[in-house]
Amino acid sequence: MNFDRFLHFAKPSELLVCETDGFSLRGAVLAKVGNHVDVLYQAKTEQVDMAEAVADLFAALKAEGWKGGGKAVLLSPAVLSTLVELPVNPKKPRPLPQMLELVRWEVEPLLMQHMTRWSVGHLLVGQGYMTEEQALAVMDLQQGKPNQAGGLELSEKFSLRRFGELAEELGYIKRSQLNACLTGQEWLKADDEQIECGWVPQGPLADVPGTFNWLVSCVNKSLVQRWVSVFARHGVKLKQLYPLTGCSGALLPKSAANAVILESHPGLAFGTRLAANAVNGQHQYMNLAKSPLEICLESYHAMHVAPNEALWLASWRQTPDLAGELRQMLAIDVHELEHEALSDWVSPGMLGAAQHALGLADDSRCVGVREGGPLPALPHRLEFRAAALLVSLLLLVAAAEISLLVRKSAIDSRKQEVDARWKVVDEATKRINAQIEQINQRKQALAQQKADQQRYQALLDFYGGEIPARTALVQGVLGILQNTVGDDVVMIGIDEPDKTAALPVVTPPGNAQQDKRIEVENFRLEAWAINENAAQSFIQVMTQAVQPWQLEVRDALVAARKGPLNADGFAVTMRLVRLIEPEGAVAKPAKEG
Repeated sequence: MNFDRFLHFAKPSELLVCETDGFSLRGAVLAKVGNHVDVLYQAKTEQVDMAEAVADLFAALKAEGWKGGGKAVLLSPAVLSTLVELPVNPKKPRPLPQMLELVRWEVEPLLMQHMTRWSVGHLLVGQGYMTEEQALAVMDLQQGKPNQAGGLELSEKFSLRRFGELAEELGYIKRSQLNACLTGQEWLKADDEQIECGWVPQGPLADVPGTFNWLVSCVNKSLVQRWVSVFARHGVKLKQLYPLTGCSGALLPKSAANAVILESHPGLAFGTRLAANAVNGQHQYMNLAKSPLEICLESYHAMHVAPNEALWLASWRQTPDLAGELRQMLAIDVHELEHEALSDWVSPGMLGAAQHALGLADDSRCVGVREGGPLPALPHRLEFRAAALLVSLLLLVAAAEISLLVRKSAIDSRKQEVDARWKVVDEATKRINAQIEQINQRKQALAQQKADQQRYQALLDFYGGEIPARTALVQGVLGILQNTVGDDVVMIGIDEPDKTAALPVVTPPGNAQQDKRIEVENFRLEAWAINENAAQSFIQVMTQAVQPWQLEVRDALVAARKGPLNADGFAVTMRLVRLIEPEGAVAKPAKEG
């Protein structure tokens, strides 16, 4: 199972798929739309040098609107697809280094045999530059065998010559044709012994318990590095190399769990048998001299297909009648693999590899080869660990967010409760303040009523008591003056100063005890006496006369002054005051003499 499909960020939405037969290069940019792929741009070049072919292909795609960059996969005949039998249970996988050694041990001789197909002779025949009879004649000369052209002497002369040089010297080919094949050979064959592999498990072998089929793709490591380097120079990352034949099985519907698929290419046919949705057989037949129908029939019969097995055909549009011809020759129903993305430049293998790389096909139908070998087990991958760490961080953040939300919910609930209580308290406070305001207003009203009552009482006291008492006092003072003023004293005036408040009594000098009484009545008298004795006598008489009215004479003063008619005399001034003890004062008992 390919866990890469669960790592969404590892799957591009667009993918460049290229395919080469060694002498041309095709490419198409496919976009993943839901569970389907659409062709955005496609191009082809007949350039033999693959380094220049990649540059030409990218330029043609960009002319169509492709922006470049991204990821790509490549189908190449240099990649071998084969089934190997390994005593490895897929449910109990071996460590990656050990598994790599087991696979390499099985596929190394098969890959060496596969590379013999890319000899100069095979390439010259495959390209139609010479016939098989001419190639056989050249090989006979190389091996020192006698031939009709020159006998043993000619064979000895050419036995140590290279195939291409000998074929050119014999006039079978041109130098340009040889150069083209030599250039193509550089991208199909390598001399290094290191192998890059990719594998995917299939079903168990029924006749060998504990042994399982494994579908393997392999290629020389130097070729992988060359292709990766060429694509990288143009800013494109080459993810994987796929075999030229064998990827069409990824296009089969899921219902085709038991079927045989024939994949037709110019000069070859590749057959794959599926049993219980697992690959249990492969066969490739190659013959450039035969027609596509003959090649497909040879491959079909070589696989010993049972009559009840469904047959699917994946062929290019260059052979539109191939399915009908197979139906007629085999007398069975032949299902054609059809897809709207298939065209003259997009082969079934290219589309199958694209769907496999984009995670849209069954992982077990085909397998690619990546630089550096297969990825380690999922828990050991850097991106998986990064994803796991990211998920852990997201879970921690989510837990923190949930905790904060719970706490916020609790706080909000508590706040709502407090707000509700505060609203009740606030309303109660408003009611209390309103009641206090009403009480204060009532207090003010009562205070105003009390002040009004006191004012009315003061008016009553004034008009009912003070005015009559004062009238009597004034009359009494006038009566005293009438009785005490003689012929030798003249009254100048009597005045009652404005009294706004009770005045404290001024203690006369020399009096040790301070008089704390206050004045409540005050009359100021001015008189004139003809002599000083009369003046002093007037003061004494007034002192005695006012005592019954609880008055005292204060501030009496006699001074010489002109009087009426500018007569010489003495002016007399005095004050008549009434003194009372202040409220709260306690009378002190007189000291015993």
